[in-house]
Amino acid sequence: MNDLKKALAERILVLDGAMGTELMRRGGKGSLEAMTLDNEAAVAAVHESYLDAGADIITTDTLCADALCLEHYGLSERSYDIARRGAEIARTCADRRSKEGRRRFVAGSVGPSTRNISLANDVTEEQLGDAYETVIRGLLDGGADFILLETVMDARNASIAVERCRRLNADVPVVVSAVLSRLEGRVANGAPVATFLKELPMDGIAAVGFNCSDGPRAMSTALEVLAIECDKPIVAYPAAGDPALGTEKFVRGMEEFCRKGLVNIVGGCCGTTPEYISQLSRMASKYAPRAVAGDA
Repeated sequence: MNDLKKALAERILVLDGAMGTELMRRGGKGSLEAMTLDNEAAVAAVHESYLDAGADIITTDTLCADALCLEHYGLSERSYDIARRGAEIARTCADRRSKEGRRRFVAGSVGPSTRNISLANDVTEEQLGDAYETVIRGLLDGGADFILLETVMDARNASIAVERCRRLNADVPVVVSAVLSRLEGRVANGAPVATFLKELPMDGIAAVGFNCSDGPRAMSTALEVLAIECDKPIVAYPAAGDPALGTEKFVRGMEEFCRKGLVNIVGGCCGTTPEYISQLSRMASKYAPRAVAGDA
């Protein structure tokens, strides 16, 4: 999408923070994704809180909306409905808050599912692909601006999801965000960052990066490697850490990435709140985004 590409070249975009913990604060239990159907007001309230904090991008409440995740709750058949409604709720919130010169974007969240295809022996690539495709179709039909494959642990899973997305829409941007191992410079399955990148269909990916991890510092080495190995926009949205970093320490850690010109999208993952995003937004506005090939 030209609007997203233009925005990425102009400024560091701010992604929202944690969804799950914010929904639980509002009474969410069980399948939090089902709240898109059962408690739309709570989901919208989380989106609004992050938009109030200055987020440029809000993510849909659909991380675990694929049929394989939902089977635990007996909701597999509702995957499309949950995904579509999640995107529609976020789209309404984003459109309401968009102003001329500053569009708010909706990221359609697609999680890793419950099967790592490199290890699972109870699901085929076709079945996993079908599960991804149903969610992605719902998100696109609901108005998501781009697809965010997040908490990626296996490049094969991500590749299957990218391929299914391309079947549905050849042009919609796809962003891939991986989880890192506790071993420095490696993703969750143990592969070095450079190897992980080689296993991804990079031609079909608009941006790549990392989420979760134990705070910003745990991402530092991997982001440095990624910036060398990959000529794409970079996204970074770490967790608050365990024990949780306060907002000031978290933002100082993120500021290092901005100062070094490593990132195009920053945000927060597990444990981060609207206050984290508010301070992150103010900080990020001071810095230019990472320059990549094709920027005019």
